Amino acid sequence: MNIEAKSLKLSNTHFCSAHGMHHEHNYSSAYDIAVLSHHCMKNALFREVVKTQSYTCESRVRPGKLYSWQNTNKLLEQEGYSGLKTGITPTAGPCLAASLQREKFRFIVVILNSRSMDQRWGEVQKLAQWAMNKISRVKCSQLEPMLKKKILLRL
Repeated sequence: MNIEAKSLKLSNTHFCSAHGMHHEHNYSSAYDIAVLSHHCMKNALFREVVKTQSYTCESRVRPGKLYSWQNTNKLLEQEGYSGLKTGITPTAGPCLAASLQREKFRFIVVILNSRSMDQRWGEVQKLAQWAMNKISRVKCSQLEPMLKKKILLRL
């Protein structure tokens, strides 16, 4: 995981455990989480999984036994949001990495150390609205050359 983090230039990220649970030597920044989220959202299966609100499957070991999961991301109930990751750790507090699309723009918003588990939903929505307000002030004619340049650089 650290090799992949280095290849993505996540300079403020280090992993000591693969399970995703708290470890005192794991660390990351909101920026690095946003970069990692952007990278992960390029994968169609990942996008499908993180936007799934609930899932039920049958046990392969115990036929007839059903397992159900409920996504804890409350923003999935709102138009435009397509998932990512909720969480809480002792050092980062209540967290949320959210993906959304507004008009023709896609956003990733990362919240670390929110005041509460419930406030993180509103914080992400406020940041998304702030971003849309900033973008709407830029004329499309000014934005188009920048978008074309980015597309050409990816090819």
